[in-house]
Amino acid sequence: METYNQEVRPINFIREGVKIGLINAAIALILMYGSYFAGLDTFVTFQYVSRYIPYMMAILIIYGFQLRKRNGGYLAFREGLQYSFASYVVVALLMAIGTYILFNLVDKELTQKTFDAAIGTMKRMGMTEEEIEKVAGKKEELKTGIATIFLGTGMGLIWDFVVSLIVAVIIRREKPVF
Repeated sequence: METYNQEVRPINFIREGVKIGLINAAIALILMYGSYFAGLDTFVTFQYVSRYIPYMMAILIIYGFQLRKRNGGYLAFREGLQYSFASYVVVALLMAIGTYILFNLVDKELTQKTFDAAIGTMKRMGMTEEEIEKVAGKKEELKTGIATIFLGTGMGLIWDFVVSLIVAVIIRREKPVF
């Protein structure tokens, strides 16, 4: 039986990250808009809980192992970081756009509604009136405009870079040096 030498084509890791970023952004947008249309309580709960469910990281790791396999079984740390951070950048940009649309075009009172729901949650959790007053005093500062979303996206990208470092460490396998 004759074996064929398969040529390993170079992989554009940034393009692969963008592809997975589009998939992760679609999932995140569906979850965000789906929870919004399910009701305010569901939306507020989802916004809180979604921060602790690392589904994007899991998808990046699973696909990262596939990329490593396609790359001849090896994946340098740098390549893994390019792939994972490119994905997070795409997600951040699309989520910023989706958030702006939801809070400024779909429901202009959503910022106020979520703030009021958060105050209700604080009361149910047993926070004192003084603590609640301190938070409620910031009510006038509430806006979900471009500047707020841009700042939040920038801060989020710092965290996303840290997570990308973790993903890159998990999926990497350096070629042995002889």
